[in-house]
Amino acid sequence: MTEIRHTARTGGGVTVVTDAGEALTADAVVVAVGGWAPGFLPGLVSGLPPMRVTQEQPVHFPVPDALEWPSFIHHPGAGWNVPGGLYGLGSADGVKIGLHGVGPVVDPDHRDRTPDPAAVERLRAYAEEWLPGVAGTEPAPLTCLYTTTPDEDFVIDRQGPVTVLAGFSGHGFKFGPAIGDLAADLVEGRPGTARFALGRTAAGR
Repeated sequence: MTEIRHTARTGGGVTVVTDAGEALTADAVVVAVGGWAPGFLPGLVSGLPPMRVTQEQPVHFPVPDALEWPSFIHHPGAGWNVPGGLYGLGSADGVKIGLHGVGPVVDPDHRDRTPDPAAVERLRAYAEEWLPGVAGTEPAPLTCLYTTTPDEDFVIDRQGPVTVLAGFSGHGFKFGPAIGDLAADLVEGRPGTARFALGRTAAGR
């Protein structure tokens, strides 16, 4: 892994300077920097919508059949009214559940990664009521970064030689194949999707 220290548009392309001082120039780049997007991208593209970076508190319930569990989303309502809703999915680490985008705002370079006991307890209580398949297991907490836009739509667009993928850190992986297809289209010069365009907030979307 190599840390990027500086990126700039130069001529018709982009120059990237690595932590080792190496300067790499390319005709086009794809920038997907997660929670660092609000600080990193304004120097490369215009029209970036505001982004809220938060530290979220999911948990894993270590049950033997975790990989057989389906993915699910529990929106507010339907007998449960916590703002933001909740998601869940099976994984190699257990059945993962987490609240959607309700954690505290953080600086991605200076977050403490300390689990929130109140959030863990809320997720434990949810599992006791709604997920009998994990009954009796102790949740293992972790933290992750979320990045969301005001309308919660992603930013997937190209401006000059720069293709931007942003505004979905923490939950975009669920749409990985579709995001990859959209990014490939942009890199190859095909038009993007207006819903995910740069500048949509300024245009009143």
